[in-house]
Amino acid sequence: MYFARVSALAVPLSAAEQDHVYRAAEVAGKDVDDFMRDAILAAANDPFLAALEQAAETIAARDEPRHDFAN
Repeated sequence: MYFARVSALAVPLSAAEQDHVYRAAEVAGKDVDDFMRDAILAAANDPFLAALEQAAETIAARDEPRHDFAN
């Protein structure tokens, strides 16, 4: 079994989760750190996530008070 070095983005995983990550990294032909980094970056750049953030901003903007008072 391959054991990854401790990285800055280390997260606590159960033994089963670690085994799953190690096997997935091996299938992808990457070491665990590269595999996890790529997965994290892909999730961070997910277009669905960007759409959710845009929707949240749109809803927040709708809830802002609008005043049409003449000065």
